[in-house]
Amino acid sequence: MNTDSLLSPLIRRSRLTGVLFVVLAGLIWGTAQLIPQTQKTTIYFTVKPLEATQPSLDTIESASKVAEMIAGWVKDPGFRESVASEAEVVIPNFKRKITARKQNRLNVFVSLKLHAANWPHSEKITDTLITHISDQFYDWAESNSFPAEITAPSVSQEQRAFPLSWLIIAMLIIAGFGSVGLVYLQEALTGRVSFAEQLEDLFIESPLLFIDQPLGKHNGKLLEQFILTFDSPRLIGTFAEARKYFSLAPIDAVDEEVDTPVLLVKLGETKMRDLKNLGALFGDEIGIIIFER
Repeated sequence: MNTDSLLSPLIRRSRLTGVLFVVLAGLIWGTAQLIPQTQKTTIYFTVKPLEATQPSLDTIESASKVAEMIAGWVKDPGFRESVASEAEVVIPNFKRKITARKQNRLNVFVSLKLHAANWPHSEKITDTLITHISDQFYDWAESNSFPAEITAPSVSQEQRAFPLSWLIIAMLIIAGFGSVGLVYLQEALTGRVSFAEQLEDLFIESPLLFIDQPLGKHNGKLLEQFILTFDSPRLIGTFAEARKYFSLAPIDAVDEEVDTPVLLVKLGETKMRDLKNLGALFGDEIGIIIFER
């Protein structure tokens, strides 16, 4: 199959392809706008064992358990409610905005994710979080006489949103492939003939004439010359629009012994099932005129 044949559905349905591209691109853009921008604040600190200048494996393991314990505090809904209450903020679903995890045994990462409407509260919540973690740790360490401390927390902040360049690339790729795929799928699911090669495979012995001009603007003399090469040609339409431009013969009025059926086929409109039925009725002793647009 050559490139021209492969692209023929897109050429025939260029307007539909364009409309689908615009619609899909609009849907992607609209969906992206519904995804809120997120500000992520990360609080990072380390639990340090103080028992020795060079801590043993036992002290490191103990400190690791403390780091895990601190991460567990932050995951406690009561802890988060206390932070929200002290920070005097009302944020829907606040308990899901804070997460904590231990990394590399001694490091603790606490993350705060807020949507744009709550960004003004970010600094206050972050300060309250640090205060709560520090106070709770030192209260615990004092009552347990644990030889450890936590380092001063480091705070980093980033805003997460789809970069405009990424969004444009996604629109071009998804809308492009989507619109093209839907055009091909529409013809395939409705059983229409999309490519000239399908006719060549179905009517191996039959002469075919290809017309690349739009119906109604076609070369009438070329059609007439082709039709007159047959004995007693009778035109049979396989698509509704053929009746506007040609005088068609009913199928039951064609005498196979005298007449030669000439099928008028339009790619993207004629159904393969109808052609197979006509092939079963008339065999290979037919002519076929194919309108490619």
